Amino acid sequence: MQVKTFRGPDTRTVLKQIRAELGPDAVILSTQNGTENGRSCCEIMAALEPPSGGNRLANPEHPDIAAPLGGTYPGWKQMHQEWTCLKEHLFSVLKPQADYNLLSPRQRQALEYLEREEVLPEVAMHLWRTMKNAPEKSILEELRSIVAVKPWTGRHWPEKLHAFVGPHGSGKTSSLLRLALNLRREFPNRRIALANADQHHGKGRLLLQHYAELGEFPFVDLRSPEDWRRLLRETYDMVFIDLPGLPAGNHLDAWLMDKEISLKGNCAVHLVLSPHYSNTILQRFIEKFQVPALSSLIWTKLDEAESYGSLVNIGYSTRLPVSALSYGTSLSSSLAAADHQNLWKLVFTHRLPTPLGGGPERPLH
Repeated sequence: MQVKTFRGPDTRTVLKQIRAELGPDAVILSTQNGTENGRSCCEIMAALEPPSGGNRLANPEHPDIAAPLGGTYPGWKQMHQEWTCLKEHLFSVLKPQADYNLLSPRQRQALEYLEREEVLPEVAMHLWRTMKNAPEKSILEELRSIVAVKPWTGRHWPEKLHAFVGPHGSGKTSSLLRLALNLRREFPNRRIALANADQHHGKGRLLLQHYAELGEFPFVDLRSPEDWRRLLRETYDMVFIDLPGLPAGNHLDAWLMDKEISLKGNCAVHLVLSPHYSNTILQRFIEKFQVPALSSLIWTKLDEAESYGSLVNIGYSTRLPVSALSYGTSLSSSLAAADHQNLWKLVFTHRLPTPLGGGPERPLH
């Protein structure tokens, strides 16, 4: 890792130095502001991970193939394409060698169902390896080991700052509102604020502000680094922050550095995704929004999806826990805290989970 300290009269000037010398993939390690000879001074320590040891996405099968965090080094795109092609060829050869007769009838039926749900070959092969010649093993137990859950409750998520990221149209803003409303029901005396950092899409900002007023939540518009610093000084118990979807080619860590926003310490970032996207596109979203504070997945628009294999695929490749499941248009009765029971009911029976606050389960079809 290349580490260097930069100095200048103010934060913005130093950040420009860092971007010019280390590029957009640099990671801010520390920031100190003070005075020197009676003048303001800013000192920032930044680091750049070399291509051979970059900060990587978690992939239990191929840890040496994952992309660097928040960006790409020269030749990465071509190497990634070549590896993807090679992987497809490898699994086309290995898949026929996976003798499903080594599974019990129940295991084989469940695995074949998951393949119809578009679970990736590497996931199917992993499950086959762990269950072959072991008829007593349950496929649900194996799925629990590769797809984690961490239910959305105040007990499981005590962090002060909760930032929501995801592609445009994934239901990021509505998920934020649903979770804030449910947390208020769980802890009515907590002071919860809603904050908007997306200055590119006015509709989402107006929606968030509108419901903040209706729900009597404090609303904060984050337009500048000073707005962010002022927010951190406030005595809110919890803050829900709506971050932008970002244009193609942009990465969240570079955007945060440019805006002088730090999502470190008492903070959790939640990635909002929909199973409508292909597995390839979902993996690109993971790369785009990967930051150290990324803590959970929220799956939305589940009532509109035809299959749910992507919930298994992304859980397997990232090891990020699923925290919430969302569906429908209601803000009060269309979100469930994730647990293994409602997750596997959704995947295997296409049955929507019981929303927070109660209500019946609903079959999709």
